[in-house]
Amino acid sequence: MSGPLSGIRVLDLTRVVAGPFATRMLADQGAEVIKVEPPDGDMSRTFPPLAADGVTPYFAQQNAGKRFCSVDLTVPGAADLLRELLAHCDVLVENFRPGVLDRYGLGPAAMLERFPRLVYCSITGFGQDGPWADRRAYAPIGHLESGLLHYDEAKTGRPARQPALVLGDVTTALMAAGSINALLVQAARTGQGGHLDVCMVESMVYLQEWASTELAGGWQGTNAGACDQTPILRLPDGRVWGLGGNPVAWFDTLPDAMGRPELRTDPRFADPVAREANRAELEAELTAWAATFERFDDFRRELEARTPFTVAELHSIHDLAASDFAAHRQLFATASSADGAGGNGIRIPARPAAGAGIGTSGRVAARGADNRDVLREVLGYDDTRIDALAAAGILTADATAPPA
Repeated sequence: MSGPLSGIRVLDLTRVVAGPFATRMLADQGAEVIKVEPPDGDMSRTFPPLAADGVTPYFAQQNAGKRFCSVDLTVPGAADLLRELLAHCDVLVENFRPGVLDRYGLGPAAMLERFPRLVYCSITGFGQDGPWADRRAYAPIGHLESGLLHYDEAKTGRPARQPALVLGDVTTALMAAGSINALLVQAARTGQGGHLDVCMVESMVYLQEWASTELAGGWQGTNAGACDQTPILRLPDGRVWGLGGNPVAWFDTLPDAMGRPELRTDPRFADPVAREANRAELEAELTAWAATFERFDDFRRELEARTPFTVAELHSIHDLAASDFAAHRQLFATASSADGAGGNGIRIPARPAAGAGIGTSGRVAARGADNRDVLREVLGYDDTRIDALAAAGILTADATAPPA
């Protein structure tokens, strides 16, 4: 694919979410990403619904647009093969626990001494060093340790509860991809790459836009921009509409818009303190007003014309995928195998941004499907040499993939 990172080659030693999502973004931006899996494959190939070719929807979403190799790093000679590949790469991304790649001579210090232009990105839960570096980390752990769930509990009064999405992983992926791009600019300008130590907890702290406010002493009065203070209106007929804006803070324009000017002098809504104490009643008044509109767009236009609020409907991902908006934005792409077939018709998010050639090819394949092509094209190996690597157990592949 063409794109802003065309000509950049990435060696991807990551698995599951944070690392693969980061390198998927690099692939969408035009980089050639060579994903190297162990013999048992990326764990996300086993996330249901399963597929005979090893390409599940979850795996396809995080790994579309890459080339797929498989190397058994525990076999003597495998690390040498990866070092050969690195000589032709601009970026290495890995999410092993700290120190694991050092045991194979592939750690950041050794690789940067050998390849000074290399952008070496390590993704972990708690960083490469320090008192927590050896801890196991998954997204729920990052949510707990970063202050995110405590903030939510303190702000909403609801018991702490894990979100349905792995925010820690996807946030870390975004931080990694952005940092890799920044260091690529430095490498192009100065010839010097470097080691990026991307830490989930650090990424989650950076995500929290009110962290400085909390550290400075916390909240003073009602804040108009907090998501938890924007109401969800559940109409009697089952429709669910959500407001953008806090009616406690932005009350002044509502009585006239609702045709209820008497609410201005209602003691329940006389000032922000009273409105906060009677938030349920205020939201009930808004729900009753919204229920008078048969069409969502009529309510939205009236609300936007007379108040600073806006509104949205509660949509499932299926609703969104079927919308005119999704069609216009080409929001989803269809995954396919190397020959344009297969992929089981899996729809995946198409790109992180529109323009400048950014977007996925949608290509996914079995573990080890590109072993032979990558070694031919990148290292100039002939079939005899590749066959010898396969026979030694260094190269591996799924049964559904072409011979290693």
